[in-house]
Amino acid sequence: MIVVAIDTGGTKIAGAAVDEEGNILSRVRYSNTGRSGAFMLDTYEKIVNEFRKEFVLSAIGIGAGGRIDPVDGKVIYSTDIYSDYIGLRIGTIMSERCGLPVAVDNDCRVAIYGERWKGAAQGYDSIFGIIIGTGVGGGYIHDGKTVYGSGFGAGEVGHQILHPNGKLCKCGQKGCVEQYVSGSALWEAYNDNVGLTKISSGYEFFRELDNGDSMARDVLNAFADNLAMCAVSISNLFSPKAILLGGGIIDTADLWWEHFEKSYTTIGNVHSKKTAFIKAAAGNDAALLGAAWMAHRVLEKA
Repeated sequence: MIVVAIDTGGTKIAGAAVDEEGNILSRVRYSNTGRSGAFMLDTYEKIVNEFRKEFVLSAIGIGAGGRIDPVDGKVIYSTDIYSDYIGLRIGTIMSERCGLPVAVDNDCRVAIYGERWKGAAQGYDSIFGIIIGTGVGGGYIHDGKTVYGSGFGAGEVGHQILHPNGKLCKCGQKGCVEQYVSGSALWEAYNDNVGLTKISSGYEFFRELDNGDSMARDVLNAFADNLAMCAVSISNLFSPKAILLGGGIIDTADLWWEHFEKSYTTIGNVHSKKTAFIKAAAGNDAALLGAAWMAHRVLEKA
């Protein structure tokens, strides 16, 4: 059976047709320019209709931003990135529009599912994922089951307060992990340190690093230290067998991983040092594979 997998990113909405073995048979990608719930629904439907030209489809899996109730795919909470988004019942609406069963979950959790199904986290039933991109998300799986919490926000590590009264976050708190560990935090910290807006993306930051900029190296070391502090807290709070580090930033791990591990060992205790670390291996396909896994799982339950 073939399902549609959808990954909703900050700048793009990607789709794939995926079989039950996890083979990606076809792909599409659209720019996420509409910045509204209606635009996302229309784009999701466009992706499904595109694949219907080539495949007989059985189900749809969607990774979406914010706190998601997986029962009907309702958006419980999100920062104000999109209009008319909070309260949107993505799963119910898409099922009605497309006539197929639909599974929806938070995009970062979905990436973790993908890594457990076909990536680096296969075989782990107790794992906490930290997904680092433009922002930071996460999720916790215990005994093979996703821990959601009463408000479907369990694992929102990006909004753990790392530095009290620190940088203001979009969520309204100050000092959130996301303000120190994300891709955007890297280039913003670099600009703060040089005293001017010199760069405006993570790509530009790593270009400066590649050029031998000592300021960029200091910023990256601080990033690794902050990530280590975050990971130690996660280890002590949740005691997972492993912590999975994923998202776009993992492609640069060779530049900061050693510093991160040394910092983690220095900061942590005898218990936190027992936690294993896993580098995500599925790359940008992790969320698509996770969405496909959810869709196939819906069919198994039917």
